[in-house]
Amino acid sequence: MGDPESATFYDQHPFDWVPIDPPGKIESVVSRTLVELIQSLDVNSLVLDIGCGPGRVLGFLKRRGIRCIGLDRSRVSLGLAIKRYDRPGAVGDNLHLPFADGIADVVISDGVIHHTEDPLTAFTENFRILKPGGLMYLAVYKPKGHYPMLYKFPGGLIREALMREWSKPFVTVFFQVPYYAIHFVRSSGKRTWSGARNLFYDYFVTPRVAFLPRRTIEEWCEKQKAHIVRYDENRGQNVHSFLVEKEQQTQGPRGLAKVMVQERLIRERRETA
Repeated sequence: MGDPESATFYDQHPFDWVPIDPPGKIESVVSRTLVELIQSLDVNSLVLDIGCGPGRVLGFLKRRGIRCIGLDRSRVSLGLAIKRYDRPGAVGDNLHLPFADGIADVVISDGVIHHTEDPLTAFTENFRILKPGGLMYLAVYKPKGHYPMLYKFPGGLIREALMREWSKPFVTVFFQVPYYAIHFVRSSGKRTWSGARNLFYDYFVTPRVAFLPRRTIEEWCEKQKAHIVRYDENRGQNVHSFLVEKEQQTQGPRGLAKVMVQERLIRERRETA
């Protein structure tokens, strides 16, 4: 999300792999940190889902009756989200968001800024539109684990092969078919070919990926005078999650979203004590 190359890629290959009404728990397709944030929000909160894609998170926000707006660089992805979930949306660039300063109670950036050419600028823009005392959910690729290696190989080989018409069938036979078979088995037969194909392209073919360590996010938060309310390593997954609070500029009651999240965290600590 940040230049015509990425926009064209996600127009052709939307990150569309979740059923419109997914069976089972929300936790199967959304991180625990984001689930608890959504469940804690007051219905009067305004949530901006930056890089919403086809609307996976917007759908859950809609079910809770929360005011939400989606933004995506891909017109195709945004069109799917609006059609499916009947929520307002805007086509825009993560590096130059078309929203006023301090407009959102909550900003969601779920696996987005690591696909931009300037993740720090994207992070800063997300904070600009966040109200003082507001919360930002951020998920980015971890520098450790198997994915950084797989993106290089076989990812580099796959991307190069897809640049030539004669070698594209080899990618389908030797990479996409096995990838689909693995996902089909793991999902107990629920994963579709189109869903697996979109995951495959996002995983191996997406043209730009940044792997951002925890310390980097902490430094960015320090520059923005924000602090991390919660961190989740998400063991076994490719991304780690941050719940970040923007500094209050004035004294007074805390925002509803922040209060409810903190109360939930306090209850959890008491229950596990």
